[in-house]
Amino acid sequence: MGESTSRVAFMRRCDTGGRWPGQGRRMPRAQSSRVVDLLLAARRLLDDGRLPHPEHVVDLGSARVVLRTVWAEAMSSLGSGSVPSPDLVSMLGEVKELDEQLLLDELAHSDRALQGVRAALAQLGEARTSTTLLDTAASTACSLGFDRSIISRVADSLWIPERVHVERDPAWAEEILALGRCHPQTLDGRIVETEMVRRRTSLLVDEVQERPGVNRPIADASMSRSYCAAPILVHGVVAGFVHADCYYQQRNVDPLDRQLLTLYAQGLGQALTRTMVLDEMDQIRADADRLARRITDAREGDLGDGWWGHGENGRVTEGVPGGQTGPQRSIVDGFLRSAPVDPSLTRREVEVLRLMATGDTNARIATRLVISEGTVKSHVKHILRKLGAANRAEAVSHWLRAEHDRAGRMSAGPAGYR
Repeated sequence: MGESTSRVAFMRRCDTGGRWPGQGRRMPRAQSSRVVDLLLAARRLLDDGRLPHPEHVVDLGSARVVLRTVWAEAMSSLGSGSVPSPDLVSMLGEVKELDEQLLLDELAHSDRALQGVRAALAQLGEARTSTTLLDTAASTACSLGFDRSIISRVADSLWIPERVHVERDPAWAEEILALGRCHPQTLDGRIVETEMVRRRTSLLVDEVQERPGVNRPIADASMSRSYCAAPILVHGVVAGFVHADCYYQQRNVDPLDRQLLTLYAQGLGQALTRTMVLDEMDQIRADADRLARRITDAREGDLGDGWWGHGENGRVTEGVPGGQTGPQRSIVDGFLRSAPVDPSLTRREVEVLRLMATGDTNARIATRLVISEGTVKSHVKHILRKLGAANRAEAVSHWLRAEHDRAGRMSAGPAGYR
């Protein structure tokens, strides 16, 4: 897509490039006007050189800071020994009343936000597969009050975006995702997300456009000014990240946003752990169903042309000693080719074992199978226990011997199947 037609280029032309004032939720206009009126009254009654400017009232947090400053200056004036004016005393009452109201509003907002997290996690709980879960995770994160979110995975110390959601703009989301995938970032300490892997804690990043150590391709494409991010933990290992910001609201994220995303990421990690187990169970059921069909076909003599060794009209075309034909030999050959090394191993454990035999590290196996490195370690532990192996080399040796024995049976003729 050319620069002139890309969504990123269009949004960049629309973006002024200026910084976003304040942090956190914007105040209702009526409340912000009341705070400004009290500040202007205080500047008339007190030394206005020590009081903030009205333009500093941009959000709930800054409004409360302004009110506390007005209160402190007024109390300092009262302590000077001069006779307080009735207007100053009246203003102090209004400041206290408004500050308490803002505190109650802040607590109510926090309570509603936490209820939103519970609703979002309940929605994640409805997913029955990992793919479905990831498809909905980014959009569900935006229900917490964010405008955009990114779900990423961590593999081989690489940060790789998997899903991007932008409210009302899927085309922009697709371009951000494409750029992120074309430029995966190495988590080697040079970018701030490395701390999430090291400390397993969330981040709040300000001044994104000026800050070094951010994912520059995504930062440039998204034009974000401020974002928060949290790690997705699966079996105690950082398997991915959730990023979110408030671009359309043109506000910087605050500690509450970070807390909400942290809780969401924790729930997402638990949901992903659950769906990975369900995925494994579905695969086991599919394998069992497939084997049951083979057994049924063998009993009924209905093999079709899909069995190994059969050509046209079910004729055995290779590997048939002494001209022997019929379903029995083909069934055994097909079963031996698809059988696991050890009946106690699951399909996934066989996949891991075969990759171990090629010399792949846990990190490389995780990348190939699109699972976390912690999950690979768990599979390796189960493989060693089931095969009675003391280490990886012994387990691989067991596999190679089994492959050799199986190959011998395949070429030995009828005696090989006794």
